[in-house]
Amino acid sequence: MNTVPDESLRLYAVLRGDLQMSEGKANAQAGHAYVDALLNSLTSEDALSRMRAASYAGLKPGTKICLDGGSLSRIEMLCERLAEAGTPHVRIVDSGHVEAPDFDGRPILTAIGIGPLRRDETPNFLRKLPLWTGGARLRAQCAQTEFQLPKSTPAIRSQEGETR
Repeated sequence: MNTVPDESLRLYAVLRGDLQMSEGKANAQAGHAYVDALLNSLTSEDALSRMRAASYAGLKPGTKICLDGGSLSRIEMLCERLAEAGTPHVRIVDSGHVEAPDFDGRPILTAIGIGPLRRDETPNFLRKLPLWTGGARLRAQCAQTEFQLPKSTPAIRSQEGETR
């Protein structure tokens, strides 16, 4: 089957915003979400999911969107709504890795991988989620340190005495 890439397709990673994950951990969880969502769709019993996954796989690199899903209860609610809507998704569960304070090696739901979905078919409840900006880790860092703006750069004077 020769599938034409559909540039309106997107993969989504919805990360738990209540967990303190290092930047590397958050990136890894988003990566798992994207890859697992695509692999899940490529092997789906649903022909449309398989076709969209094959089409998305032809995109180089393809659009990926990372969202902040909030708390565990909100992520679980999102999974329920995705299932009710028949939207392809996978739960990402981290286990065996330790990263204080939220990761002690026990299984923990960290993200949802969604798609591929056509842009115009993305559920409204998914569109309303904020983009991922660092979650609880970034909020904790900002709370511990006073945010300081960089010092302004002094004006540069040209040989003619003009300020630039």
